[in-house]
Amino acid sequence: MDLSLSINHYICGDEISFPEFAVAVRNAGVGSVGVTRQALREMGVDALSRCLRDNDLSVSSLNSTGFFTGVRPKAADFSDTEMIDAAAALGAGALCVISGGAGDPPMPLAEAQSLVKAGFAELAAEAKAKGVILGLEPIHPADILTKGCINSIAHALEIIEPHPNAKLILDVNHSWWDPDFPRLLREAPEKVAVVQVSNLRIENGQPAGRDNLASGALDMPRFIAGLLSGNYRGPFEFELFPGDVGERDVRSLIAAFPREFADCVAAA
Repeated sequence: MDLSLSINHYICGDEISFPEFAVAVRNAGVGSVGVTRQALREMGVDALSRCLRDNDLSVSSLNSTGFFTGVRPKAADFSDTEMIDAAAALGAGALCVISGGAGDPPMPLAEAQSLVKAGFAELAAEAKAKGVILGLEPIHPADILTKGCINSIAHALEIIEPHPNAKLILDVNHSWWDPDFPRLLREAPEKVAVVQVSNLRIENGQPAGRDNLASGALDMPRFIAGLLSGNYRGPFEFELFPGDVGERDVRSLIAAFPREFADCVAAA
């Protein structure tokens, strides 16, 4: 089975430069990366493009933009237009779009979701003119206030439906619970731009972050078997954050990912 694997730059934090990350991914035999705003700040688009070419790497996703409700991340250092232009220049498979949370105290949920629908429509029109695919990411309901008020795959599909240049980015960490996850990959794989994979870490009976595929609470061979039961053959992008890495060596986690993914497929 010919599968496309990728590793997201988020795993690096501030300790490893993007060129060092690119070499580690190349050495792991993985041919694609998820690029972050941090990488854009570090190198700029032109130098980043050269680094990717030098290491024979494509870009599965550029992360991220959106936040239409006004509940924005602290590092809102690139405008939507700049992110679209960067996605076009890098040939990104999708520009990741995060809907934005309802706020604290929360605005009425219908109001927040209306802002997302309108904002996404404007973003899609601008992206379409530049040949960029948007990837809307449903967010786990636990993050409805701070990060995303579009939580289910079904609702995300409603948002993207009018826009031919829009797909979904499905993150196991956010959507493992959603029964539409494997069903969508079976029945409409063309609607999915990227699947972001990690295992689920649980502490004291509560979800506590992400883990590598060989660790964590989810039965990853069984889960991945469900994702592969249809015709989706797009990127599987490994995504951990520095807080998930802990004291482990980032390069070792990068090197282990393709083997762990292959082990999951073989055991499925």
